[in-house]
Amino acid sequence: MRNLIMNNFILAKKWVLYICLNLIFILVSSANAQETLVPVSETPKPVVSFDHTDVIQSNNRSGFETGQVVKVNGVYHMFVNEMFERSHRDLRIAYWTSTDTEAWQRQSTIVESIPGRSATNPRSEVWVTGVEFNEEENAWNIFYVAYRAGDKSKGEIANFDYEGRIWRAKSVKPGVDGIAGPYADMGIVMEPDEHSQYWEGQQAVATFNPYKVGKQWYAFYDGHNHKPKGGWPVGLAKAPQLSGPWERLPVGINPLPIALEFLENAQVTELKDGRYLAVFDSFGDQEIAYSISMDGVHWSKEKRIKAQSNDQIWAKDGDHAMRTPLCAIEEEDGTFTVLYTAMMKKEGNNFYAIGKCVIAWEK
Repeated sequence: MRNLIMNNFILAKKWVLYICLNLIFILVSSANAQETLVPVSETPKPVVSFDHTDVIQSNNRSGFETGQVVKVNGVYHMFVNEMFERSHRDLRIAYWTSTDTEAWQRQSTIVESIPGRSATNPRSEVWVTGVEFNEEENAWNIFYVAYRAGDKSKGEIANFDYEGRIWRAKSVKPGVDGIAGPYADMGIVMEPDEHSQYWEGQQAVATFNPYKVGKQWYAFYDGHNHKPKGGWPVGLAKAPQLSGPWERLPVGINPLPIALEFLENAQVTELKDGRYLAVFDSFGDQEIAYSISMDGVHWSKEKRIKAQSNDQIWAKDGDHAMRTPLCAIEEEDGTFTVLYTAMMKKEGNNFYAIGKCVIAWEK
């Protein structure tokens, strides 16, 4: 009888071990299946291009670059820079909406730059990079970068960007419905100062993209050195509230080892399974990149994904022709809607149009 009981006990332990191992295998397999994103569909042409009625009426000559798209109550809201004259020099921040991500309508200009790029003009360029709802203020916040040009008398390069400062603006109308603005500047939340880190270089602070992890706010921010020319590293800042105060994470965490040379304008999505997905501008013909994090602080090495392929390629080749993902919105069916900017194959003046693709986890 004792031997029978012992045999049954051993058999039961084996079954428990077998079941546990199978559960672990299922969980690991499921996790691994959620590590790689693949293209699902892509538009054969831009969703907003030089021939769009609102582009023509707003005298946007060079196209779009950087920004963010958010989805609120079934409507997609796009805050994006319009390069109304010279590309990457003459900018304003515009607001567009769509109900299907393909038919877009321009609503307004949110922030104007101060014309005349010079070493003494700190707002000749305004680059919107972050859009978040601030529950503490019951208002929408936008974050944008403003630069000055280089000062030749100090050995700087005149046409390059220096000393980026991150501005925070708040919607005047309270509540979620205030997303359309107008917006009022609340001040600078991050700039070059005694806390700047060795890797940030002469352009920093370049880009600022906040996201929330629990009760803590984090933000990706970029750096770049012009002389001698360096890469485009990225770090993290944190704050107890979206309005700040913001402080850099320490060296050792910064700069983040996500991409070897180039990472700009990371847009972060908190996934339904609790992880975090960042999509960003990287190198590669018609490619964007992404990284995954379990805690919002430690991020995986970049992976790249084709946004255009085969006979649907409309963007030029080259590392800086495919530009910036504006979002990766997780839809109800589990796919992600990605809007991005890219330089078109167009004779004469280059035009940076807005494209769309849909991506999903590889099965």
